[in-house]
Amino acid sequence: MSQPKKKNQTWILLLVIVIVLLFAAKPLAYLIGDSLIVSDDVEKADLIAAVSGPEYRIKYAAELYRRGLGDTLFYTGGFSENNQRIEADWSEYLATTEGVPPEAIATDSSTVLSTYQEAERLKAYIDAHPEKNIQSIIIVTDPYHTRRARWAYQKVMGSEIKVQMAMVPFDRTGYTKQWWRSEVSRKMVMTEYFKSGFYILRYQIATGPFQKFLAQFDKF
Repeated sequence: MSQPKKKNQTWILLLVIVIVLLFAAKPLAYLIGDSLIVSDDVEKADLIAAVSGPEYRIKYAAELYRRGLGDTLFYTGGFSENNQRIEADWSEYLATTEGVPPEAIATDSSTVLSTYQEAERLKAYIDAHPEKNIQSIIIVTDPYHTRRARWAYQKVMGSEIKVQMAMVPFDRTGYTKQWWRSEVSRKMVMTEYFKSGFYILRYQIATGPFQKFLAQFDKF
């Protein structure tokens, strides 16, 4: 085969590869983001818990309560240096402004450093209140946080308690389905993949001194 003809075939092959990649890039990008999302068609549960963080999580949990999807709202969060307040108490206040009666709200103001620790605080509340007979929960959080949160809550709750995930709608969060177009969304997606790997290592694989060593990174 002549050299010019061989070069032409190489360029055609490269062009085909580029075209295929261009067509595949967007679906692949969506897949990367969507793989982090778990959103159930939630049914009424015994308790609704919002993972501590942005106020829209607190308010969306309150909205689900008003829609009759839970009997109790649960909020966590200790003292915040940045906000100069106890986050669990602030969440309770916001929920009451959204129309939730105070008697329907339970809080835990322990300092927590991770989603996993929040799941542990909820489990402690459930264990401390056997009279409530809590057998199902709804967890409210950001879309790209839902898969890691579900993993943590299911691991802590065990098989006796049904865990449902309710993601806050994208248009209320500041994140976007086209995560690659937004700096804040790109950071969230990349962080969630890193943290998901860390959680498996920290809470499932590691044992003994190594697990204790990894605990120092919970705050990150």
